[in-house]
Amino acid sequence: MPEYVVPDGVRIGHVHLSVSDLERAERFYCGVLGFEVMQRWGDEALFAAAGGYHHHIGLNIWAGRGASPAPPGHTGLYHVAILYPSRRALAQAYLRLRAVRYPIDGAADHGVSEAIYLQDPDQNGIEIYRDRPASEWPRKDGGIAMGTRRLDLEGLLAAASYQGDALRGEDVLTALARLPHFRGDENAIRAEIAWPSFAAAVGFVDEVARLAERQNHHPDVDLRYRQVRLALRSHDVDGVSRRDIELAQAVEDLLGEV
Repeated sequence: MPEYVVPDGVRIGHVHLSVSDLERAERFYCGVLGFEVMQRWGDEALFAAAGGYHHHIGLNIWAGRGASPAPPGHTGLYHVAILYPSRRALAQAYLRLRAVRYPIDGAADHGVSEAIYLQDPDQNGIEIYRDRPASEWPRKDGGIAMGTRRLDLEGLLAAASYQGDALRGEDVLTALARLPHFRGDENAIRAEIAWPSFAAAVGFVDEVARLAERQNHHPDVDLRYRQVRLALRSHDVDGVSRRDIELAQAVEDLLGEV
């Protein structure tokens, strides 16, 4: 089985955990989650990290070898949350868990983020997750409206195999020069098109839907009477990809035929 290495963009301040078996904990945090051992303190502690950082996770057996986990109903650590840099990175981490048949406790779409929950061998709670861009966070009454819905894990897995990358800002600007109806940057590209009637606007949305289905890449669509707004963004790379530019060009071609 090929070695899995946690991506450089993973973020976690740092956390130190008491464990009962250092070798077993290392197999989980480094062998399964993919962190790299940066330093060992004899056979009592080690420090592991992503991307060459000095340490994100400290593990020690100072509570005693074979120490018991805190029993249910007691205060203490709820979980450690590890932030992944993109949806694709989270999908690949989940794919790794499946490959080694490591059990998970659940998965949730919180609106602001997508999260997978599991436990380490010492029953410490672990959350691995990715944030959605702030512009996509659900809001209500002037605040953030987080929630908990079932996460489509099979849909998440589809992001694991995508091999494209987000375009750089200058590449997006170069592409936009050929797309007169679109504006934006490396985070998203958008178009706002006015139509002479509601029926014409609905007809345009219908044609865009057909394009999107053919390309298997779907924009956010907002229809307001005679105004249609499109937003294109590849969530699996957390930015604008070639697929967005290709769909935008197809929309421009469609507008040229009107």
